[in-house]
Amino acid sequence: MNKKLYPIIGVILLVLVGGIFMLTRGDKTAPVEDKALKKRKISEPVNIIDQADRPYIMVEPNSDGRNLTISVDNLKIEATDVEYELEYKSGSLQQGVFGTLSLASMPASTKQLMGSCSAGGSCTYHENVTGGSLVTRFIAKENYALKTEWRYVENKDGETMLGSTDAKFQLNSEELADVKIAIIGDASGLPDKVKGDVVSAPYYLATVPSVSGQAELTMRANEEGELKIMGWNGSDWTEFEGVVDGKSITATVDLMQAYVVVK
Repeated sequence: MNKKLYPIIGVILLVLVGGIFMLTRGDKTAPVEDKALKKRKISEPVNIIDQADRPYIMVEPNSDGRNLTISVDNLKIEATDVEYELEYKSGSLQQGVFGTLSLASMPASTKQLMGSCSAGGSCTYHENVTGGSLVTRFIAKENYALKTEWRYVENKDGETMLGSTDAKFQLNSEELADVKIAIIGDASGLPDKVKGDVVSAPYYLATVPSVSGQAELTMRANEEGELKIMGWNGSDWTEFEGVVDGKSITATVDLMQAYVVVK
């Protein structure tokens, strides 16, 4: 009887071994989704230099809704190039764009796709982008690094209130209902010298399409005092007085490119 069972047992063993082999092989060849970004190449501590010495940095949406423009202006400390790491959330995934931008002429800018394209020209676009961070490393006599945060809003519902990631910048205007895409971010530095002592981070507003009119703006400063909001229209500063409550000020302002609190 045992001899008759040998062939059957042999077949069973072959089936088991084959099954294990196929399962193991399947594990090795199965696609694995890697949600982790590459290790940062920028290692310097960020935001160490004084705000007065920092350049004016923006992340702006493009009208196609697929690209972003990184721009650097008003460079106070001479530098030849800037390395950048733009990271952002797309749904539940963390995405990133890395590169180097020459600062030979100012302002300097680079256009970056929120997605990827194959050699054949087929592109996949990142959806449900909500914003992220931009780390920049300036190649200078003494290198320095900066980090800014930016929020990306696809205004599908015609919202009239927009705010920064840290909630220290809150803008309310009926004019914003017509905005399709908006980015509210920390500009790191100022676009030009401003009258008064700067007591807040500078924030910028970039929209598609561009928007004009008035808004109610609330900003939070780093300290209390006789606070005022200064708005930048691309060439000049305008002063706006408002109601001060501790470290916060609320004022009716013109819709402009950037704002900062002074005292």
